[in-house]
Amino acid sequence: MKQAAPAQFEIITEAFGSLWCRAVGKAGWTEFLLGSIPAPGSVPSQWLADLSEFMAQTGATVVELDTFGDAALIGEMREALAASPLAALPVSLLVNDSNRDPLGGGLLVRAVLGVTVEPVVYQGATIGFRFEDETAAYCYLGGLMPADASQDGAGQTTQVISTIKGALQASGMVFRDVVRTWYYLDGILAWYDDFNRARTEFFKEHDVFSLRMPASTGIGIANAAGTLVLAKVHALRSKHAGFEVCVADSPEQGCAYAYGSAFSRALELSSPDGRTLHISGSASIAPGGETEYVDDVDAQIRRTVAVVAAILHAAGMDWSDAVRGIAYFRHAKDMVLWAAAREALNLPPSVEIVVHADVCRDDLLFELELEAATS
Repeated sequence: MKQAAPAQFEIITEAFGSLWCRAVGKAGWTEFLLGSIPAPGSVPSQWLADLSEFMAQTGATVVELDTFGDAALIGEMREALAASPLAALPVSLLVNDSNRDPLGGGLLVRAVLGVTVEPVVYQGATIGFRFEDETAAYCYLGGLMPADASQDGAGQTTQVISTIKGALQASGMVFRDVVRTWYYLDGILAWYDDFNRARTEFFKEHDVFSLRMPASTGIGIANAAGTLVLAKVHALRSKHAGFEVCVADSPEQGCAYAYGSAFSRALELSSPDGRTLHISGSASIAPGGETEYVDDVDAQIRRTVAVVAAILHAAGMDWSDAVRGIAYFRHAKDMVLWAAAREALNLPPSVEIVVHADVCRDDLLFELELEAATS
């Protein structure tokens, strides 16, 4: 496995067995983004076998693992995890009701090499990992679910956010250090307003608005444990004057908070070794907040891609800087449209995972999230 040179920014893309792998060189360490999608002969047990071999050959440590798929695929992943050295890893297992026809979903992994990784233990469970380099301390939390699943959506949301707060405190951070969140909400269309109210209440209580809101994805998909909420978090605390986190411009859309959703369209992390851009889940929404191109999925894809492209260009990046992305489709039958759309719009193959999921409005048919990096 070729390594990214630590002295300069570089992205190397290779295959590793059934997995693709992008190695992003940092100052003194390397970040690996790996993944796979369902295909003949490419199944969860093989994914994990290849991942274990990758870890053995490189010495990298997995800090994030997500799987999207139907109940059968997620069942296979649970069985494969239980029999693998990764059994204790906090994972996010996301379940939709239609994955095999057409094929969609798959595995996403983040791993690091060259830093000392420590588990984040909260209330007796390992729910994430933390590590530091010369410029910042990082904390990744995953598979976060409420302890009491009998509560309604707002109650489960509050439980999960409180867990995030407690786990960050155990890691020497506060909620204001959060830069990226993912909220996977089962039945999102029935209670998205309740979710937003619970999140906004917490943000007000903990003075999040005075600094910045995290970039975020809120998408409608169930999880293997059957709770209404499953969340993931990236947080960091700067240790260096040259490491900054700022809200990135989204020229094509207005502030999401104007219509009640508390997140930033994108955040940029700028450090001496390069820049990372986290683009929130984006959809066909006009600057005034209304849905554009109702009932036209092709037009919504084009509009969403234009929104994301505008964020990239405003940050001095383009599609070649994309290192990971997920395309979400409300209707499973529409997932086949992504390959043609990507080709027609001349986009690189940086969005490999295509997922069947409910978007946060019943008239939104498509959503796209993206992570990009450059020097």
